[in-house]
Amino acid sequence: MEVHNWQEIVPQLTQLLRLQTPPVAMKWIETEEELAAIPKVRLHDKHLPPCTIVGHAAQFNWTSACRPENIHANYCRGINGMFERDEKWYSGEMFNGVWFDNLEASKAHNRALECIPPKYAAVVASPLVSGRIEPDVVVVYATPAQAFLLLAGYQFKEYKKLDFTFVGESTCSDSWCRTFLTGKPSIGLPCYADKKFAGMGENELRITFTAEDFVRAVEGMKGLHKNGLRYPIASYSLTSDILDGLPSHYLEF
Repeated sequence: MEVHNWQEIVPQLTQLLRLQTPPVAMKWIETEEELAAIPKVRLHDKHLPPCTIVGHAAQFNWTSACRPENIHANYCRGINGMFERDEKWYSGEMFNGVWFDNLEASKAHNRALECIPPKYAAVVASPLVSGRIEPDVVVVYATPAQAFLLLAGYQFKEYKKLDFTFVGESTCSDSWCRTFLTGKPSIGLPCYADKKFAGMGENELRITFTAEDFVRAVEGMKGLHKNGLRYPIASYSLTSDILDGLPSHYLEF
């Protein structure tokens, strides 16, 4: 795995997008020995699930660990690689009458979740710039406009159409789990738990990348910036002629 100079790369993104929340590194840990070797890692005796420890890294600059005992239910452990999903897990009973009107809908939701293989002792979140962990997944909290330009940067030199998913409650499945499993960039709409327990802002989206694709997106954003496609996106009046805001050659097409 390539080791990146995050102290050089992260400030570039922060400057390009004027990010208020620093990018977060996430790493899945297989042994307690590996966990103990991480510098300044915080271990907890409270119920603090993965979404909350990502909030620790994003808002407090902590390097924070979540082990199975920090998670309130096997449902969340099963999504995040710390529980072998069983018949009860797939039953749908947990969300029946809560997020879903009937048991069949709740079962279908659980079957649709993308879940990390159950072989991990912990997941750690840390400010990416700290360099304390080399990430399996990079998490960026951004506004819709920032997210658009970041993903456009990913497409700048080598185009790939991006598709995203929405499973409902449990956006971790749509975001870092999906990126961990597929290697593809993902977007997650903040779920109820993200707002209530993880401190996500009212106008934030969660964008996730592999480390390599995050670097690719930042490099692409430099090209967009050079071409005049920058954040913040300057708004024209709703009553102005839009031609003043377009490259002249656009009219040829």
